[in-house]
Amino acid sequence: MLAHIAIFVVALLTGAILTPLVIRTAIAWEMLDPPHEDRRVHTEPIPRVGGVAVFVAMGVGLLLSALAALFGIEVLNGPRSFFYGVLFGGGIIFATGLVDDVRGLRPGAKLAAQLVAASVAYAYGFRIEILGVGSTELTLGWFSLPLTILWIVGVTNAFNLIDGLDGLATGIALVALLTTLTVSLALGNVEVSLLSVALLGALFGFLRYNFNPARIFLGDSGSLFIGFMLAVLSVYGSQKSATAILAVVPVFALAIPLLDTTLAILRRWLRGVPLSQADGRHIHHRLLALGLTHRNAVIVLYVAASVLAMLGLSFVFAPPPAVMSVAAAGAGVTLFLLVYGLRRLQYHEFVEAGSVLASGLLRVRRIIRDQICAQDLGQVVRLAETLEEVNAILEDNASAFGFLHMEVCRESAVGSRPLVLFDGHAARAWKLDYPVTWHDFVEGDDYVLRIWCNPRTGSQLYGAERVAQIVAPVIEEWMERCGPQRAGARVHTHSLMLEQRVDSDRVGVGLEAVEGAAFPARLGLVRPRA
Repeated sequence: MLAHIAIFVVALLTGAILTPLVIRTAIAWEMLDPPHEDRRVHTEPIPRVGGVAVFVAMGVGLLLSALAALFGIEVLNGPRSFFYGVLFGGGIIFATGLVDDVRGLRPGAKLAAQLVAASVAYAYGFRIEILGVGSTELTLGWFSLPLTILWIVGVTNAFNLIDGLDGLATGIALVALLTTLTVSLALGNVEVSLLSVALLGALFGFLRYNFNPARIFLGDSGSLFIGFMLAVLSVYGSQKSATAILAVVPVFALAIPLLDTTLAILRRWLRGVPLSQADGRHIHHRLLALGLTHRNAVIVLYVAASVLAMLGLSFVFAPPPAVMSVAAAGAGVTLFLLVYGLRRLQYHEFVEAGSVLASGLLRVRRIIRDQICAQDLGQVVRLAETLEEVNAILEDNASAFGFLHMEVCRESAVGSRPLVLFDGHAARAWKLDYPVTWHDFVEGDDYVLRIWCNPRTGSQLYGAERVAQIVAPVIEEWMERCGPQRAGARVHTHSLMLEQRVDSDRVGVGLEAVEGAAFPARLGLVRPRA
């Protein structure tokens, strides 16, 4: 434990001393982050290579353990392959981020470098092979390689995305590292605890200059490097046996950046924009939009990250019988905060998506019912002898689907007007003309199945179209079978019309027979019930 304290102190002092030097150098070389984008929250150029101070300070702290070994003080008792692999992979990530800060890199080049660094960590022994939740263990087999690389690359980029407010990424990293350090000490993972205290010291020394109002930013050299280290240390530090890893600990320790990245991906997918396209709707941006000050928004996320990290720690220190209870409670609290947070932060993308999904589930039964009723209606239509009887059947059963009116008529017909009373006033309605495609009578003036719907009753265009897709082919078949003698010839002399009669107070619905034709008797079809 004495070695851990010494490494922490050395890294902290190095970070506190080195950061002002990096600030002056960055200003002299104009390595600044200009406030030229809407998603930026600073108002003047700020140095963006703070990762240099963090990386060097951590390296100096770890150098102390190497010097101790020269004097016969062995800090690491086990194999050092993981130790070297993490530093090697982290060095690749740091160099990539530094080049991006200074000259700029394409997203594809950065992703390639991250894949290389993740592969290096895997080759040096960092592998997610067995996941443990309570007393249950899941062996991954061949899935270990893609999951390991996906985790490293995902967390690395998630941490990069959350670096949007002064001190936010640094503070979230401190919470995650404290969680990792606690778990690694409890499980005896010495190499992870040494790396954690070195990075903790470097970040504590850096935070003084990074907190609002910031004098320097982490930049990609810092955020990508810290994200990579957290991805590896949080998982490897949660290893409770030779291979089994407590899966919930790293997830809860890094919950805020992981959640923010997941929401960003889903938001952009729902909006139909490229997933790599930056925007100003991350969690920290939404907190600012709610009226929180810069510092208060950061503190709120610090507290949220701490609460979630403590939930993760409870899985380690809770007695085995209580693990599942803790898991259920944690899942319930997390779900509540997620649902409440989405509404409070005004993520209307998810509110709309949720309402569509919920309404879709509620409509499933109605869709099935309507299609069954449409099939029943088609069977009765086949028994009709005249087009007047077909229209009588359709009119008799329109309300079963929530429609105002259904009829077969010419496409050019304009005399039909469905009416309904709402507090003495005529309601608006819309119609769907679905072609019956029968061409024997008047060229260019086909028959259509016309459906009138009232939008205030919930009948939707898609519902009318579904019914028409089933009933219209039956009517077409009927008309082809009956021919002009029983369909077209009679419809010219005995067509039914709904005529609108309007006065100052109310609207009435009347049936009028054209050319003296009598209205045919109802066929007695029993209307389907909901």
